[in-house]
Amino acid sequence: MDARAELEKRRSYAEARADNLALLAEVRSAMSGAAPNLKWVKPEPEVDGESSCVEPQFANVAGASHATFDSGGAEGGISDADWPKAWAAVQQVAGQRGFGDPKVVIDKPGQHVVSLYDKDGAELSINSEVNTAVSIYGACHLKDPSVDSSSASP
Repeated sequence: MDARAELEKRRSYAEARADNLALLAEVRSAMSGAAPNLKWVKPEPEVDGESSCVEPQFANVAGASHATFDSGGAEGGISDADWPKAWAAVQQVAGQRGFGDPKVVIDKPGQHVVSLYDKDGAELSINSEVNTAVSIYGACHLKDPSVDSSSASP
């Protein structure tokens, strides 16, 4: 299957954007329920940046783009006592939106770094130390699936 055909089978960029922002809002709520000490800096999640796709197979597909999404950050880390409950809550919420394959990067007292992935390659990343950051590094999607690759510049 060629790269464009693979991207055409995925959600559109607009759908993925809306889904990722909604997921971050749900994750914030789940984490706050498990760790009530968190104080979110921004009122809601936001798009942190957009660019053309970096995956080699999609780099030259016209209209292909990805974004990074930020939860707004929280003042305060999740306590070691609250961490297992918070991580379980995030996995449950994210699992309902197709995120799984958990990877624990660091799990030591006062420092927790974990990730979940969806089928298209998006990564939901949580880093809780002195403060807490939750981000989604979005997968590649077509901004406009009707763009003809032969008539658009890469």
